[in-house]
Amino acid sequence: MNTQLSGFEFERPAGLPALRALLTRLGREQRRFAVAAGGTDLMPQLKQRLVAPEVLVSLNGVGELAGIAVQDDGTLRIGALTRLADLVDSTLVRQHQPALAAAAGRVASPQIRNRATLGGNLLVNNRCIYVNQSPLNRTVHAPCFKVDGDVCHIVKSAVRGQLPQCQARFVSDTAPVLLLLEARLVLLRGRGERRVPLRRFYRNDGMERNVLRPGEVIGWIEIPPATGLQVDYDKLAVRNALDFPSLGVAVGVRRDAAGQPLELSVALTGLGTHPGCWRHAIADGASLSKVVAKACARAGKFATTYQQDFFPRDYRKKMIGVFIHRSLRRLGV
Repeated sequence: MNTQLSGFEFERPAGLPALRALLTRLGREQRRFAVAAGGTDLMPQLKQRLVAPEVLVSLNGVGELAGIAVQDDGTLRIGALTRLADLVDSTLVRQHQPALAAAAGRVASPQIRNRATLGGNLLVNNRCIYVNQSPLNRTVHAPCFKVDGDVCHIVKSAVRGQLPQCQARFVSDTAPVLLLLEARLVLLRGRGERRVPLRRFYRNDGMERNVLRPGEVIGWIEIPPATGLQVDYDKLAVRNALDFPSLGVAVGVRRDAAGQPLELSVALTGLGTHPGCWRHAIADGASLSKVVAKACARAGKFATTYQQDFFPRDYRKKMIGVFIHRSLRRLGV
């Protein structure tokens, strides 16, 4: 594969005010730009000619967007530039949201986690066996919608304008846990910012993947206090390191002060174009086994998988219930 990058300008703003000024200028000039933090997802895309920015903006000089802190109201605020390895090792994260530290520890390999950031993992590009190849390898088939073609090789009947336009898989490991924790994103632009609940951030499409507007970047991830909530995450992958999830399952159990389960929640990754997330109340006297069966059935309906993974699609669907039950045992339910 030819790894020479196409030409682009490089900007490295020093601090948040400089970043805001740069975003304002690039928006005014209507220039295409890509944002680099750890670069573990962006660099392969640049080499594979999947993105072609006019300007590459490095965020590594914006120290305000890194770090972990607990605010006065108990909210855990994590900068988007925080390395995944720092999440894994953070005493604050392990104390307040241990499931997030565990999920971050399942991403890729130690070397990659030392570079990759939380914001980058939430924005990791959807994967497809027909797209994530070198330009040379992609010439063996017609270009698909995601590379400006007119066909989807996964769903041959798809037509342009139909949603979902692209069936590339969502593969973030941290998103399912953050969904169950009801996290919200602080999105920065040249002037101002807005907060978006993570549950409203992702779209059902492998191309138009989220509601991030042109000129916006993720600044911080905010996780409110989760009283009585325990979360567990596990993934199905060919290897314990490096691989994206063929299936990722986060399970949450919320308990009352007496330790009785009040709510069961499930979030999925690795199956469709976006993550799935559902919550099931556990009423007084309700059969817990029936609530669990309902949660497994709802998750199974979401999993309209296509054969673009090492594991057979029926196997991946069947493993959803297995993973849910395993997590419940680890959570003591």
